[in-house]
Amino acid sequence: MPGTTASTYSPPVLDAIPSEVASTKPTCLCADKGHREERLLGENGVENSQEVEEVQVEEVQEVFESLATFLARHGLERCEPVQELGRGGFGRVQSVSIPIPGGGVMQAVRKEIFRRTDGVSRTELLRQEVAGTLSARGCASAVQLLGWTEPQTDDDPHELLLSYVPGVPLSTYLNEVHRADVVKRCVAKKGKKGKTLTPRTSTILTTPLLKQLAISVLTAVDVMHANNMAHGDIKSDNVYVNTGDADGVIHFVLGDFGSAEPTDSEGMLISGAVGGSRATAAPEQRVHLAGGTPACGLSRMIDMASVGVLLAEAAQFRPMPTRLWAYSLFEDDLDEWVPEGCRDLCAQLLAPSPSDRPSAKEALAHWWLNE
Repeated sequence: MPGTTASTYSPPVLDAIPSEVASTKPTCLCADKGHREERLLGENGVENSQEVEEVQVEEVQEVFESLATFLARHGLERCEPVQELGRGGFGRVQSVSIPIPGGGVMQAVRKEIFRRTDGVSRTELLRQEVAGTLSARGCASAVQLLGWTEPQTDDDPHELLLSYVPGVPLSTYLNEVHRADVVKRCVAKKGKKGKTLTPRTSTILTTPLLKQLAISVLTAVDVMHANNMAHGDIKSDNVYVNTGDADGVIHFVLGDFGSAEPTDSEGMLISGAVGGSRATAAPEQRVHLAGGTPACGLSRMIDMASVGVLLAEAAQFRPMPTRLWAYSLFEDDLDEWVPEGCRDLCAQLLAPSPSDRPSAKEALAHWWLNE
């Protein structure tokens, strides 16, 4: 793209390559194949099986690293729009396809940051999101950064290339599951016309999926926190439900790192400020968003409170935003039919004091997630 330079970061490790990349076979990226074929033969032309296996591993690793380098350097300039996934006042998100050298196409997501009219530098916003996304590099339950532009002026394109998650945001998925459940709970009135809705007595997501959601998001948060970064905006709109894997298993993936903020070694936000969404923010974060100064300051523990709100929403409160808001203010609670372990974990994550909340690693060790 004119006016931009491609990033030159070290390619991610093999585990960081998304599944749609792994399914492609860019054979032209494999170099020196003739030399490799010679290495496969031992004395008298007899194949050495151990060496064959080692060389195959080397070749696979080389393919992935070469593909990651190709995407970082050329992915944005060669991607072709497929569908617009979202657009707002500050940016646009598109699904794109990228022709891979040697044949094949992979899907990805291009995010464009628009020029701002409020004085905020979109170049700084781009750098912030790049740093936030890179802090989760290699985590299977987090969207991966494949490439980005390095604009020299504000007129240059400000874009990121991200791994594609086939599916929908968790918020949409919860709405769909809830609507289907409402239909099931509508029963005919005895001796009267019309139908009545029986009370809900089970969670929106099943217990296994609730546990999987918690483990996936907490794992991504743990990786980010270990790299001294707070996400800052964990909510159901920013968690994606991957329903497109060949194994037919649902996966949850954390994304949208635009509010991420670096932390110091003690976990405190270096800038002392953070964005985020008021409805799902930690209590101290909400004070900050309202223009106040929280007495405890702002730390990475804001993410833990938001995970607690997220799980409460996925368990019961998605169709009841008023109750979810009250729950986040400690004025309501999950109903008793919600599994005790889920209620206990949510309460710990949303403790009023950040110092009373478990870390992501501690939360992953919670008894309910491991029974």
